[in-house]
Amino acid sequence: MKKALTVLLLPLAVLLLGGCATSSAPAAGASKAPKQLGVDQILPFVHIDGFGTKTPSPAWLAWEFEAQGYVKYQITYTSCTCRQESINVKSTLYIEISKQGSKSRIKNLYFHYWGDSPVTPAGQTRDEIEKTFMAKMPGMDQKALADVDIITGATVTTINLKQIGAAILDYHKKNYPQDSGIEVEIGPDAVTGATAEE
Repeated sequence: MKKALTVLLLPLAVLLLGGCATSSAPAAGASKAPKQLGVDQILPFVHIDGFGTKTPSPAWLAWEFEAQGYVKYQITYTSCTCRQESINVKSTLYIEISKQGSKSRIKNLYFHYWGDSPVTPAGQTRDEIEKTFMAKMPGMDQKALADVDIITGATVTTINLKQIGAAILDYHKKNYPQDSGIEVEIGPDAVTGATAEE
């Protein structure tokens, strides 16, 4: 009986131990784990209100598209929190970042949906912010972005745009650390220019 039990259990032990030796641990150079919907779509950033109060806040990374030389992101976030939500809702920003490792920089950015006030308390409009402040951002890396001046009278809008830019550049460098070796043109390309909201 003992011999029969040994004959039956020995193959089972070999199979079990063999299964442990060939477990699904990732091999060296294997691709990273797939992203989990929800958790991996939260982009933490530090929101700064009109009084200068810093509050850790979530933005939503709706999607990211990896091209050869850059990655295009769609980010939804709230900029102004001081007025009622019927006026200030979430903005949707498209931002493209070059794949240049530690030298990655903003290629292009534009709002698909402007969720901030139609006119800031100082009289600034979306159009003015896009043509003055946002026009400076293509070509910037994290250091240059930190040094750019915000617009007086539109401080919450512009400072939180800088905060989102810094957060996505940080995310990008962690997720795309290798230089693609492809030089990208800074600014809108033909496709982006044709699809950007006017």
